[in-house]
Amino acid sequence: MRAATLPAKFGQITLSVLPITVALCLVSNLANAGALYKWIDENGQIRYSDRLPAAQVKKKHHQLNSQGVVLSTKEAAKSEAELAAEAAAKLKLEEEEAIQAKLDEEQNKKDQVLLLTFSNEQEIGLARNDRIEVLDSVIELINKSIVATQKALDELRARADEVYLSQGKEVPGGLAQKIEHFARKKDSRSAQLDSKLLEKEKINEQYEIDLARYRLLKAEKN
Repeated sequence: MRAATLPAKFGQITLSVLPITVALCLVSNLANAGALYKWIDENGQIRYSDRLPAAQVKKKHHQLNSQGVVLSTKEAAKSEAELAAEAAAKLKLEEEEAIQAKLDEEQNKKDQVLLLTFSNEQEIGLARNDRIEVLDSVIELINKSIVATQKALDELRARADEVYLSQGKEVPGGLAQKIEHFARKKDSRSAQLDSKLLEKEKINEQYEIDLARYRLLKAEKN
């Protein structure tokens, strides 16, 4: 094997240990002889040869032309860990792209519905107002139910306290069950009220989103 060397019989020589003029001369001689390879050995020394050592085939090396200009560079073969990491990164990217594509498709469908449903911004506001009006009616009924339930609960508790508890007596099972029933009913109605108030808030938020999106879509068309 010849490497940055005098005639091949001298064996492979590390370029960095030669005077620059001699090194250039040797590189030129090798290049004129045919293919020339360049690499860095395990000691960090630059080496040249017209034959690439088998141990260097999977490591980084360069092929030069007769003027010593790099024609091609082969990077070192990747380890199993590096290949696995690349595969995992590629899979993650593909999954993210698939998710984004699905989101884009869903957004496109929503945009089409928005444009087909409303002719102008005012119609979006009117639709919001209609939903809010219906919801406000439901909220009003729930509030009335809460007031009525609380009143019944207060009366039952007052009766239990006046007739039984204040006399050191145990509240009868029937009365205790009624008190428990109305207490649960009040909690249920309160939960319903919270749910409807949250729904109302979301309707208003969605109105702002739809209105902004509608304006953007119309501006893009114009």
